[in-house]
Amino acid sequence: MNTKEEIAESLITLMKNKDFENITVKEITGRARVNRSTYYRNFKSKEDILKYKLGLIMDEYMDSFKEIKEKTKKDYIYTILSTYSKHKDVFLVMHQAKQTYLLQQVYMEYFQNKIKNPSTYDLYKTYYHMGGIYNFTICWIEHGMADNLEELATIGAEITEQFDPVLVDI
Repeated sequence: MNTKEEIAESLITLMKNKDFENITVKEITGRARVNRSTYYRNFKSKEDILKYKLGLIMDEYMDSFKEIKEKTKKDYIYTILSTYSKHKDVFLVMHQAKQTYLLQQVYMEYFQNKIKNPSTYDLYKTYYHMGGIYNFTICWIEHGMADNLEELATIGAEITEQFDPVLVDI
């Protein structure tokens, strides 16, 4: 594990027993066995640490999804959920600390960097899609990440196939 990962793991561990806003840089660096200058060389804030950790999880998801030969919408959603499930403790402590909003920022930063010179259509499509994935994931996290992954992947795939905007008739 590299220094950044040690710092991230230290914060996650501390979040299990202490309110996020009350965790100090001193506690994080002490647990990670690094000095303050190392902390500030790598991160500007505790939120940056969480975004870094989420970025690592996104990389893991992307690597897993790339290995699938014939990709379906169900595979896409299942791979997200199964990857996140491996890091359940991270998502649950972030939810408890009211920090899951960072996931949406990570999604947007991650996919904006993947799409070079997007058209207006592609840009809005990406934002719309990421909002849906984010909220689907948040619902799962709010339910303790206990729902069956296979069932959720089926539901997510069906939703994208049968999209029927609720607000159309309003």
